[in-house]
Amino acid sequence: MSQARNFARVIVPAPLKQPLVYSVPESLTDRLAPGSRVLVSLKRRILTGVVLDLLAEHSLTATKPIIDLLDDQPVLDSPLLKLAQWVAQYYLASLGEVLAAILPPNSRRQSSKTVILKRAGGAALEPFEQDILNVLKHRKGKVSLRTLRQKFSEHPIDHTLARLESSGAIEIEEYVAKKRTRQTAEKSYAPAPECDVSATKFTLTSEQAGALRALDNRINSGGFETFLLHGVTGSGKTEVYIRAMERVRDLGRQSLIVAPEISLTPQLLDRLSARFPKRVGVLHSGLTGAQRWAHWREIAGGETDVVVGARSAVFAPIPNLGLIVVDEEHDSSYKQEEGVHYNGRDVAVVRGKLLNCPVILGSATPALETYENCRQGRYKLLEISQRVYNRPLPNIEPVDLRVQFHANVHSDSGRTAVTSAARDSAEKLISDTLAEALKNNFQAGGQTLIFLNRRGFANFLQCRSCGYVWRCPNCSVTLTLHLKQNRLSCHHCDYQRPITEICPECNNPTLGSIGSGTERVEQALKRMAPHARVARMDRDTTRSRGSHEEILRRWRKREIDILVGTQMITKGHDVSGVTLVGALLADLSLNLPDFRAAERTFQLLSQVAGRAGRGENPGRVIVQTYVPDHYAIEHLVAHDYKGFFDAESGFRRALGYPPFGRLVNLRLDGPRSSEVEGKAKALAEELRELQARTPKFGEQVQVLGPAAAPIEKLRNRYRWQLLLRAKQSSVLLRFARHALELMPWSRGVRLHVDVDPNSML
Repeated sequence: MSQARNFARVIVPAPLKQPLVYSVPESLTDRLAPGSRVLVSLKRRILTGVVLDLLAEHSLTATKPIIDLLDDQPVLDSPLLKLAQWVAQYYLASLGEVLAAILPPNSRRQSSKTVILKRAGGAALEPFEQDILNVLKHRKGKVSLRTLRQKFSEHPIDHTLARLESSGAIEIEEYVAKKRTRQTAEKSYAPAPECDVSATKFTLTSEQAGALRALDNRINSGGFETFLLHGVTGSGKTEVYIRAMERVRDLGRQSLIVAPEISLTPQLLDRLSARFPKRVGVLHSGLTGAQRWAHWREIAGGETDVVVGARSAVFAPIPNLGLIVVDEEHDSSYKQEEGVHYNGRDVAVVRGKLLNCPVILGSATPALETYENCRQGRYKLLEISQRVYNRPLPNIEPVDLRVQFHANVHSDSGRTAVTSAARDSAEKLISDTLAEALKNNFQAGGQTLIFLNRRGFANFLQCRSCGYVWRCPNCSVTLTLHLKQNRLSCHHCDYQRPITEICPECNNPTLGSIGSGTERVEQALKRMAPHARVARMDRDTTRSRGSHEEILRRWRKREIDILVGTQMITKGHDVSGVTLVGALLADLSLNLPDFRAAERTFQLLSQVAGRAGRGENPGRVIVQTYVPDHYAIEHLVAHDYKGFFDAESGFRRALGYPPFGRLVNLRLDGPRSSEVEGKAKALAEELRELQARTPKFGEQVQVLGPAAAPIEKLRNRYRWQLLLRAKQSSVLLRFARHALELMPWSRGVRLHVDVDPNSML
């Protein structure tokens, strides 16, 4: 036996501080390698782990052996293992948690336990023991341990089950699921029937050609470099990506392109499949678990030239990766908000550095952090200021809703121009300017996009007698009215209840809808343009598999005249017939309690405006706002990203916010408000005491808070947070690690550490 293979450090998908050490059976010594999937025993369970490294010796007195090797080849290569270690270190997570984020769920085989009834009762049983036996009896004598734990979630049942097993009342069986038959991955998507494959390649503009030359030089010479491809909407950034990927393919290497939401960008798949036929791999959540694992294995086998996917595809096991592209790099979807709080864009840059390959970040509205990196010389800036075919950028017209409101209430003749009785609240959202433009555009044969970042029929129900508002019992938010589904719904925890007119507070039939969402606007548009084909695209209309693609297919084929939707209509859609875009309540996101509010508003409105005028006819954009003089709106109207960057940077620099400072958000949550508040204040006090004891922390790190989160209650857990701020990330991360040590994980109040937070809500 080789001394270097006596033991293995194994990562298991659990929040353990360190990998676990197992002995290597003699039968596996010549087959085991770092990155291999193995079955191991942990306490009373059998889990799938991944070998981190092999050891000749260790200090433990006893170890368990590895049970089995699951694959002929490692599932993670050495660079991916190094990337996993970086993610764990930077985002203050365990390697096990990172492993769970990397591997597809179907790759993790583990044991399951079943509780079997042997005797239905007995005189000496305690009430809780009898309750468990009754459940088993009603379930035909056999229930999974997981189901029992869910059924009795308020009680620790392990000791009770042990007593029942020792008395012979039950038996607990453990088994490992059989290895699934390997499913063959569909290696590529066929281009949509309406996709003109011959038109997917065209003559580059001079700016596109210049950007591609810079990329070619780096691809041919080799080495790591990060490029920001800053191109206006409709400037042909995707074509530059694809031609750079073709250069990489010609050199015998592969490319990875990551998009914010791959299920919303079928045109990207069409173009890639046309240019790399049968050589496109796909990884995203729209696939079933079995499909994702099958695609993962095909990609790891080197059977693709290009891999395209959403955020988690940044970990795709591409064996000879030569180029990484992050499209719409500013998009907040790249930030993982559950589990390990990694940013897919930043992980992509680190992966490129570890692999010594170039990285392209593309956007019409780059994140401030990315653009500042260009100004500091860390990234190379490539600019495309003109649209393809010399098409003009759309004309953006702000409509001052304050003036519109006064005009509707007081006309020159002393009569109301449009009374509240004549127009419902949804129609009031559509200004006279937009209403006229919409009707004219429909008559001219153009398509119209209406954007409102609020789904549902109405914001909430409120009693007109006593003022009562229906609120979610689990979250600190009102319930949204969805008329078609006849329900009130929480958009955070998905709590639902039927609609009623009876107020639970005063028992009067006086509950009425307040505000409007996309569902109500859709109805209003159908009344305003009765002959137009109106459709809606939001989370409610795209729940079923393939529904995104179906709506977009009809949109591209001009089977829809007016499309209303939330921000999902702003991403990645290139439809030549769109000549009018209307943004309702455009400044809605400006009012959020988040330091990124202005940046997000500018980016979102720029993206939705960019959908107009991509064909032969020019585009018109009408932005309805109550604050037309806000700098985000003024620079939007002027298509002036650099002006917005300078204005926003001034505020960020003064406050020490990114990109001129680094942040870590410490969020505590738990089932009892007073307990969460108390622990948040105690943690803040301990951290300030640490600052007093350690001058470096006191001088370089600020502790802000604690305070209740803007959404104080979410999914039945109360939330408080502290914000840590510093100039340098290294000292900030060291300080944040102390917070984890001061407050270890518990089932009650939990501490979540979010490095480089994207949202403060």
